[in-house]
Amino acid sequence: MKTLLLLVVVCSSACVVKCSSSSIKSWACIAWQYATFNSDAKCSLGKMQDAYDEMKDSNCMHCDKYFHCMGNYNAVYRCQQSYKNKEIAEDVSNCREWGQDSPDSAADQAANRYGREGWDCASRYLCNVNCMYSPTDRTCSRLNCL
Repeated sequence: MKTLLLLVVVCSSACVVKCSSSSIKSWACIAWQYATFNSDAKCSLGKMQDAYDEMKDSNCMHCDKYFHCMGNYNAVYRCQQSYKNKEIAEDVSNCREWGQDSPDSAADQAANRYGREGWDCASRYLCNVNCMYSPTDRTCSRLNCL
């Protein structure tokens, strides 16, 4: 409910950002649009929010790609596994990264795509990249990668 309230506040301002000749909606407004008019999308949006909350709670270095990947994976494969769920995850991810033209943003987008395609986020983005997070017990420790 707190997420929905935040979206209402954010979306009371302008929802469209002009980019060259195209219009790109802000991620919050896309989330609001889907949550308001498509009840099936609530699952995807909730899974992405859960991944973001878990990332913030973990406070674990070198792990943001894992959470990007898992948010997108869960938004598609822990919901209805439909084209629409994939589209929602992609829209939110694209808007989140819009305007951040950097190698880190490109890596975030690669992790987003990897998750949406259904690949194994843990094997790619945990210990292999020095992320010492354990999704099982939600701890961040060097012992998780021994």
